[in-house]
Amino acid sequence: MRSHNLEGIIIKRINVGEADKIITVFTRELGKISLKATGIRKLQSKRAGVLELFNHVKITAVHGRGNLDVLTEVDIQNTFSSWKHHLGRVNIAYQLAEVIDKLTPDGQPHPQVFEILNTAFLEINELDSNWNLKLETWILDIIKDLGYWPAEEIFTGDIYKFIEEIINRPLHSPGILKRLK
Repeated sequence: MRSHNLEGIIIKRINVGEADKIITVFTRELGKISLKATGIRKLQSKRAGVLELFNHVKITAVHGRGNLDVLTEVDIQNTFSSWKHHLGRVNIAYQLAEVIDKLTPDGQPHPQVFEILNTAFLEINELDSNWNLKLETWILDIIKDLGYWPAEEIFTGDIYKFIEEIINRPLHSPGILKRLK
């Protein structure tokens, strides 16, 4: 049975069946991948807290049945706990994760995008009143690295509408805080 060790940030989780989850991880080595985490929703699961959204983890996975690999081991690298209790900062993380999830295909490495995401998560706690400008800068860096916008050109316009035109559907995370008001 082949296994692989990867480093990544959890960008999405979906409940499956009674006790499992599909975890989407943006990895340094393979880009975006989805893994089956069996038994993770059971009360006695020791890995449940480690597989929270936005955690930076090292994982080991083995080839499973079908097209999903199965998560076998996980070690926490960073939980970014300093900003996870602030709704506005969590929304920034959601926006970055959604942009990366929607714009990147499975299994294509983008190490620079991983670095942008990791650096952003490290800096989110330090944001002040210019947070919106910083968020748009991170998103623009991601778009440029993925080749959706020329690196040397200045972007003017609504970055969210631009992304929605690329993916041909609306983004959900930019409106989360607006719906709560």
